[in-house]
This record gives sequence, structure tokens and C-alpha cells, in this order.
Amino acid sequence: MLFQLLNILKNGDLRDKIDISQIIPKKNHFAWATVLVLIFLMTFYGYHAFDAYANAKQMQGLIPELKQSIVSKDWKLADKVLRSINTNINELESSVNKLYPFTLLPGISQEARAAQSIITASKISIASGVLVIDWIKDVPIINEIEFDSFSELKESDKIELLKALSESSALWERVNNQTTLSLEFLSSARETTRMPIINVQINSIGSKLVQAQELFAQVQPWIAAAPSILGYPQEKTYLLLLQNNTELRPTGGFIGTYGVLKIRNGSVSSFATDNVYNLDEPAKAYNTKVPPLPIQKYIKQSQWFFRDVNWDPDFPTTAQNAIQFYNDERGPVKHFDGVIALTPSVVENLMSVLGPVYVDDKEFTSDNLIDTLAYHVEKGFKDERITIHNRKQIIDDVAQQLKEKLFALSIDQMRALTPIIFSALDEKQLMLFFEDEDAQKIVRDLEWGGRILPSDKDYLYVVDANLGSLKSDPAINRTIDYTLNVNGNGRLESTASITYEHTGNFDWKTTRYRTYTRLYVPLGSTLLSAKGNEEELAITDEHNKTVFGTFISIEPMDTETLSFTYILPDDVASRILQGDYSLLVQKQAGARAHDLNIDIILPFDIDDISPSNIFDKKGGNQVSGEWNLSVDRKIIITQK
Repeated sequence: MLFQLLNILKNGDLRDKIDISQIIPKKNHFAWATVLVLIFLMTFYGYHAFDAYANAKQMQGLIPELKQSIVSKDWKLADKVLRSINTNINELESSVNKLYPFTLLPGISQEARAAQSIITASKISIASGVLVIDWIKDVPIINEIEFDSFSELKESDKIELLKALSESSALWERVNNQTTLSLEFLSSARETTRMPIINVQINSIGSKLVQAQELFAQVQPWIAAAPSILGYPQEKTYLLLLQNNTELRPTGGFIGTYGVLKIRNGSVSSFATDNVYNLDEPAKAYNTKVPPLPIQKYIKQSQWFFRDVNWDPDFPTTAQNAIQFYNDERGPVKHFDGVIALTPSVVENLMSVLGPVYVDDKEFTSDNLIDTLAYHVEKGFKDERITIHNRKQIIDDVAQQLKEKLFALSIDQMRALTPIIFSALDEKQLMLFFEDEDAQKIVRDLEWGGRILPSDKDYLYVVDANLGSLKSDPAINRTIDYTLNVNGNGRLESTASITYEHTGNFDWKTTRYRTYTRLYVPLGSTLLSAKGNEEELAITDEHNKTVFGTFISIEPMDTETLSFTYILPDDVASRILQGDYSLLVQKQAGARAHDLNIDIILPFDIDDISPSNIFDKKGGNQVSGEWNLSVDRKIIITQK
């Protein structure tokens, strides 16, 4: 009977060919009609469901071919494969649409919506891929020349590649927007589906795409800006600040060595470092700058030199001051296009990929770089009969070798170094400042410039300045505790405490820790009391913040706590009373990751806490948690 029905369906019009009386027994016509309809529906929907599955499998089978075509730079094949995948996606979408109205059934409808979201995300991703491949096909240098590192290219080839990149800004912005949209559809699919097998696959694909998108979002703004930064079409000159974070200062560390880097068309045209005292000492005769009071008082210095220019923890301010100080001390370079500051921590991590360097009979590795350089510069140079003015020549020797390695990076090494550099920027071990406003805007947007961030809500920033403590900072463990509650007068009262644990002993590089500590809090905060300070507090306003500053010293193998209790200003308190609370805690540049303990009692019942995996709600209005201050941190709490 079923074969008879199928033959009729195959060979003619239903209205002319089907005679129900020939097919269905005269008894139980209704029951048989129902069975036939069900068989027809199952055949129809089963066919389209199977067709959808087959298209999905075919797309999966094309992925290895796509990967191989990209690796082999066969862009014509890659384009063909992408378009084949897109055809499969369209056929898959058509098959899913033909399952209507079956897809309206409870339990199935949400899976159909999830499938549609996945299809849409796939279409957007394919469109992005086609855009990129079309661009690559128009850049001959990428297609025609085999090279493993940028340094292998001829000057003319470098110029061609940099020119293509400089003109590609609109493309990468579009790709970034499309990728973000694709992730939104994937997120919608994950929230919609109730089938574990689908959710697992979406989470697997989504997590990889999220990681890739986060990386691309950081890289994308730089693609078109990079040529200009790398000296195309005009040479760029950068002032380097080598900030030694074993002697912590406000923007990262004591500037014992500085450098000048010139780049033209992606290649280093000139690079040299020098002992900062070779710049500062001649300036004693004419330097009229008066240093901040703590520098005058605790290191007995009446003139303000380049080596101490990073007193302001806002790096854009310090960078501009550094250029001015360099010029005022009559440095030979007349113009800088930017400032790059880095700590030895960055160099150590870079060397884990770049490998060791050798100077004379010394081997420098990622494990011994800081200690070996410090010993030579502070003590060992005497045994080698090197003058005090030339004791830092070894730093330049190491830097020159690292420069050669950096500008001869292979593609694999670049992949390995990318997360290291991004981490250094996020952790403020590496900071950037550019005179070019477009490049500096990118730095601001990505928060890679070490600026003091604006905030009209609760805010906390602890800044230490090692004043005469030798290289003691590696021996210091810091813990920051922050509490907030409503006091007996109904005011919002905060206490910020910094506990210093000195784990070292007296030796050639470690002594008692002497630090001038500043606490940046919301503008207009009123100090109630301070404990642990050895000097009276200085209270000032800087960068739209109120600042409490004082001095404290910690003996080796001892622990001291410095604490400040203050009332939050009325405008911040008013927002909190309306159920709007957030706390931004900034991490000091160059510092190791401090422990951060938070205990907040608010004047309203709490509904939501972010990040919820860090903080716990205690009772209706209290939140507490322990965090790691490796980067800037933000807490958001909403009212129930």
C-alpha cells in the first residue's frame, strides 16, 4: 500500500491520481487516513532532518581542507572551500526551515531557534573569512614570497607590506564587528538549547571563538596603526625607560638606565642604552627643577633629575615629563614620537621564548637575568675593574642582543610572545605613550598606558615609592585590605590598610624597607584617622582624586600595617544609597600581584555581585572576598 502511494506521488498530480477508496479499506477510513498522514509527515520531515544532518557533516569534513589551504597559502582554494561551506550552510538552513510547523512543537521550538542562531553565526564568520582572503589575495608580498620572519624581507617588500596594512583599517574593524556579532548569536544558541549534546558542542566552539575574539580585539586596532608606529612612511624615535621594579617607584621602578630606539620601515635603524647618571650628572650645573618634598626629605636631593621623573603614578603624565626632562638636561635627541617603559620582569618573560644571551663569559637566562645584572651593576663591576660610569654597559650589551632576537622573530616565536606581551601590558610591566593621537587613543581604549582611570564611584589606588631601600622590593609581600560600612553617624566609612611583610635580611641588595606611600581615593573624601605612619600625612588632590601620603619603614623579618580611615564624599555616597555601587581598585605599575581582601557592608539588600566567583554574599547586605591584584580590578554590586 505504501509503495502504491509513493508511486502515485511520483507519477502524477495528487488531485488527479489519488483515489482514497483504492488505497484505504472501506472500514476504519479515519484511522487509516491518520496513519497515512503520519507516515507521510515522518517521511517528509525525516528526509529534511536527514538532509540537514548530511549538510552539517559535509561542512565538518571541509574544515581540514580549509585549514590546509590556509597553511599552504592557497587562497584560491581557501576561498572555494569557504564558499562551499556557505552553500552547505544555506542548504542546512533551508532544511531546517522545511521542518516547519514541526519546529513549533514544545521542546523542539527552542532547539530550532538555537539551530538558527548557530547558522547565522556561521554565515557571519564565513563572510568575515571571505573578506580577509579577498584582502590577502590583493597583497602580492603575502602570496608570492616565502618568509619566516619580517627581518628576512627586503626593504622594498617591507614597505609594500606595511603600506597594505596601513590602508586596511576599515577591513579589520568590519571583521572585528562581525566576529563580535557572531559570538552574540552563539551565546544566544547556548542559552536557548536544552539538549546537552548541542550545548557541549556550542560551549566547545564558543570558548575557542571567545578566546580568539579577545585576542583579535586587542590586535585589531593595532593592525592599521602598526606601520606608522614601526616607522612607515617616516622614521619614529622612542624614549625607553628601563624601570627597575626591584626598587619600586610610582610608574614601575627606579630609572637606572634609559634608551633611544629609532625604527624605519619595521627595522631598527638605531638603538642604544645608557646609564642615567651620564645624563643627570652634567645637568647638576644648570638644573633648577625642585623635586617633590618626599624626594628632598628621604633621599636628601635638592634637584629633580631625569632618574626620578616617574614620581607621578599617571604614566601619560610621567611620559611627557620624561621627554621634557631629557630635553632640559640637554640630551642629544631633539624629538621623540613616544615613550616605552618596561621592567626587568618583561625581559625575563621574553627570554623564556627568545632564549639566553651571552656577554663575555656570562650567560643571561630568564631565570637569572635580574639577579646577575643587579650583582654586576651594584657590586661585581668593582672586581672586574670597571669604572662606576661604565658599570651599566653590560645592560646595553644584553639589550643589543635581545634587540637582534626580537626583530628576527619567527612566526612561531611571535605566536608564543603575543600572550606574554599582552599580559605585560595588562599588568603594567610594559606601558606605552605615543605623541600621535590616533595611536594614543588605541592605548587608552585598551588601557595599556598606565593612566589613573576616571571614576565617579568608589575608588582605591595604593602607590609605593621605594626611597633608599636598595633593591629590597622582591623581599616585600603586600596585602591590601579594604572595608566599607555605615558608621554610627549614618555616614559611609572606608578603611584601607596595607600590610608589608619583609621576608629578607640585610645584605648588599636588601635593607629595611623605606617607602613613601600614597593612597588615591574618591575626590572629596574626608580623612578620619591613620595608623602605622611614621610621619604626618600630606593630603592633596591629584588627577581628580584625593590623596593621602605618608612614610613608613619596615625592618627585615618584620611586618607593619599602614591604614587610613575616611568618609566617602557625598556624591559617591548618594549613588550608593540609590543602590548603585562599584569599586575600582588599580594595580601599581611594576608591582608584583598583591593580595586584595574586600569586606563591604552596604545600606541596601544585595541582588547581584560581579564577579560572583570571587565574592560571597553574607546576609542581605554584606559582601566579602579575596582577590589577586595582578591587574586593575572592578567590583559591581546591584540592589535587590
